[in-house]
Amino acid sequence: MMLDNDVIADMSNHYAPAGKDACWLHFTKASKTDLERLLQTMSVHPLAKQRLLCGTDVPMVDEYERCLFISLFTVRSQLQIMKTQMIATEKYIISYAKEENDPFIEHVKEKLLHHREHASHPGYVLYYFLDVSTRHFLQVIDDIADRIQLLEKQVFQTPFANEIGRSIYRWKIRIHELRQIAEAQEEMMKLLQHTKFPYIHEETNPYMQDVVGRFSRITAALDKFKETLSDIFDLQLSLKSDHMNVIMKTLTLVSVIFMPMTFIAGVYGMNFAAMPELKWKYGYVYALLLMATLGISVALYFKKKGWWGENDTKEK
Repeated sequence: MMLDNDVIADMSNHYAPAGKDACWLHFTKASKTDLERLLQTMSVHPLAKQRLLCGTDVPMVDEYERCLFISLFTVRSQLQIMKTQMIATEKYIISYAKEENDPFIEHVKEKLLHHREHASHPGYVLYYFLDVSTRHFLQVIDDIADRIQLLEKQVFQTPFANEIGRSIYRWKIRIHELRQIAEAQEEMMKLLQHTKFPYIHEETNPYMQDVVGRFSRITAALDKFKETLSDIFDLQLSLKSDHMNVIMKTLTLVSVIFMPMTFIAGVYGMNFAAMPELKWKYGYVYALLLMATLGISVALYFKKKGWWGENDTKEK
């Protein structure tokens, strides 16, 4: 026998989340001692037992002689990664997660309580684990999409804000880490879909195909997010450059307007004795009017050409 039925019957009263007839036993850090006692009665590979208790760094699936080890990752709205390790046999699913009252586990439990006819089949229990994990990932993907859209709007509102660039950098790091996990989990799901393990048969295979198809959207969305963030960063640089060009253009036009005024002031500032305007009663007023007329004329010319203000007139 692979499992001691008496031990299973005893523990199912405490660790079967979907009822006494369920084939799923779930343990947490608080009940780790009972899990270790159960594992001692199981004739499975020691490496599978070790991985169940210690976990892995990435999602994965390993097939042993009479069981599967599955490391499943899920993500929360704050992009917090949670791990759940499982051993799947022909009759039981044994899972372990460190956290008590994990929303992910509670969601799986709720699903099975609504479909009690599936609670006694390991294939369906495994499907609900994958299904709930995929739904959590998709919720986070939608949340990330909304945040990136807000970031894009912020670029147009405050293009010179340095915090935008820092936010883009932080988001790219988070998405890269999430992308690595999602890619590994997608490969793990594909392996489960094609495995020949006894409980994954024709009845559960369509469900596996469905969840794998939905999960593939996640990796594609994360790739798109990375491209979008790069585009937003380039957009901010472009807006900054455009704004700086407008500033330089304005300063250049102002300097050109004052250039003839400076020339006139320089001419009459030479104080040569043969300059009749120096002794003219209205010479000062004449010089001011001449400078003002030239300045206004140059400004109106720029306005007509569309180089000044919001005039959309094209240069001729």
